[in-house]
Amino acid sequence: MKLGADAMAAALEDFRQLQYSTQLASLYESFLVARWLTAHDRYPEPSIADVNEAVLALFVLYPDHDLGRLAPFRSDWRQVAHSGRKTVWNITTRGPKLATTIFNIGDRGGGDIRQGLLPDAASILGGHLADSPRPSVQSLICLVLSHHDFDATDDWNTARSRLCEELGMDIADLAEISDQRMISAQLLGPESWDAVELPGHLSPPSPVRSVSSPTGSEVGTQVEFSIVVDKRLESMLERAVANYPCILLVGPPGTGKGTLLRWVIQRMVVNPSRFGFAGDFMPNPIWRTPDESWGAFELVGGLVPNADGQLKWSDGLVPTAVREDRWLILDETNRADMDKIMGPLLTWLSGQAVEIGRTVPHNGTPIVLDWTDTPRCQVESPSDDDSTRLLAGSEWRLLGTYNPQDAHRVFRFGQALARRFVIVPVPAISPGQMEELLSARFASIETEVVELIADLYRMHYDSPLTVLGPAVFIRMVEYMAGSDHCSPTEDAVAEAYVINVGRYLASYEDAVFEDLGQRILDVTTLTDSSWAWIRQQRDLLS
Repeated sequence: MKLGADAMAAALEDFRQLQYSTQLASLYESFLVARWLTAHDRYPEPSIADVNEAVLALFVLYPDHDLGRLAPFRSDWRQVAHSGRKTVWNITTRGPKLATTIFNIGDRGGGDIRQGLLPDAASILGGHLADSPRPSVQSLICLVLSHHDFDATDDWNTARSRLCEELGMDIADLAEISDQRMISAQLLGPESWDAVELPGHLSPPSPVRSVSSPTGSEVGTQVEFSIVVDKRLESMLERAVANYPCILLVGPPGTGKGTLLRWVIQRMVVNPSRFGFAGDFMPNPIWRTPDESWGAFELVGGLVPNADGQLKWSDGLVPTAVREDRWLILDETNRADMDKIMGPLLTWLSGQAVEIGRTVPHNGTPIVLDWTDTPRCQVESPSDDDSTRLLAGSEWRLLGTYNPQDAHRVFRFGQALARRFVIVPVPAISPGQMEELLSARFASIETEVVELIADLYRMHYDSPLTVLGPAVFIRMVEYMAGSDHCSPTEDAVAEAYVINVGRYLASYEDAVFEDLGQRILDVTTLTDSSWAWIRQQRDLLS
């Protein structure tokens, strides 16, 4: 019988707590693969096919899912196809790295998985784990023996012996690389584990896909740009826009927040009933990008002299959008001090009427922003001394995008303002999803190019201070495909990196930049000389 469903779920939860650096995760995975190769008589000179087979046996929990290969020490899922070559093989056969410190020296210099493990490899790995949590022995059992056929009388002790047999190692080596804590489940249970039955947060993420969105200011233009969206983000975005008047998309640069808004608006125009809108729905949005020079006048309005020199009220963007029954979209909202600018609108944003000004100084009639239950915006003109009432309809929307990575350099949203908006997170897709996306979208580009750019994405993803969305790295591949550089030369990759990522590199603090560089040099095939050139270009851009 197979491993119990509760045991596998508990093991996956245990692995989720580890979150090793990419280098340490690669070291641990390489150790397990080499132990498997040793136990299954693949030495001397194991091949790429052998490594692929080892990774399939150790880490592939969902063989029928594109992202069915668990990266247990990174809480990520990767592609199944050729996963051994793209991970363990490439990392351990291309020069000295942390992952090669456990292998014998090969004729190319430095450790090499093809030369076999050092006698004290487990101790070396254990030393690198000194300051990191270790996986439970029971979690390793569930990982390595996920497809093993157990006897009904087996328990954790017998399973531990089977684990050592499967990896060709003894109890002492196992103790070096694991923890003796117990996970909260029995080895076998009433239900055997099944990929379909595991909780969603423990399963591979949904596939990502590129979708087209108009890029012109008017919905319906034919110029297109591809964005990346998964099912969960699509659902959150559609539900938010369908049900709330004020929505803010928050995420790092390159996640396509503005383009996502264009895409969802286009979907609404094509099928308004999908969102519960009237059949004649047409948002005709006003698009603006605020900047630091903005004040309340740009957004709310104020008194300005007319041709006769008399002060008259002039609408800002919000009352203009309501008067014209058009949506208002503020891209990169934190480029301006919205806490100060939107101060006069806080009451209105919470669903109440507010007077924003008067038609003329002193004796002018009030101009009031309010809401109405009717789908379309309404303007109630004054009679006698009544106020002009601008009523936002139930289908009116104020949308914005916000880049938290820029928050320390520009302006932040205070809590009072932020709680007036529904926040839709637009995260960078996982490295595994990025690898899947690039492989599917650029099938004609050399595999090494796609893999290297996927690795660069992964290194940025490793830190919240450097994470970037997929659009930036997709443009890197497009640069390579559109030039004479169709092979993975270092010069071509470095050029594509600087052209597309350089402006972000220039904004990083020196320590953040150097830490990123070390991650890239440890894991990818970029050399010190290429990174030195990238550093020079970064200094110029700074």
